[in-house]
Amino acid sequence: MFLPLFLRRKKISPKHLLRDLHYLILHSQLFRWTTMGSLFCVSLVWILPIWRIIPLTEQQPYLPLHYNIYFGIDQFGPWYQVFFLPILGTILLLVNTCFEAVFFQKERIISTFFALGTVIAEGILFVSMLFIVLLNI
Repeated sequence: MFLPLFLRRKKISPKHLLRDLHYLILHSQLFRWTTMGSLFCVSLVWILPIWRIIPLTEQQPYLPLHYNIYFGIDQFGPWYQVFFLPILGTILLLVNTCFEAVFFQKERIISTFFALGTVIAEGILFVSMLFIVLLNI
């Protein structure tokens, strides 16, 4: 039976994952740059609501969370729902970094797609958070 190379590894343990991550950090300049960009975007996605939204919670129990050009503000919610995007971005970064490390030695093109896709997704989350903050100030 034919299996792709990235599925031939018998088991993925934390020990193997750390070894693969160490190898990836040492041998891939693309990984270093994309990880720094992703970490920068994730940190901004965390800092923006803490800096601008948390002070507004004393004045407003519910905040606008979504804006539509046809209907205007179409979703309100409690202040803690603003942190859905930072949590999603952090989970995305961790999972995609693990996938990059696992696939780097056997299937580099898949690892590259994960690296670039993570930066693009984190950038989109940053822009989304920026619009949420601008909607609320």
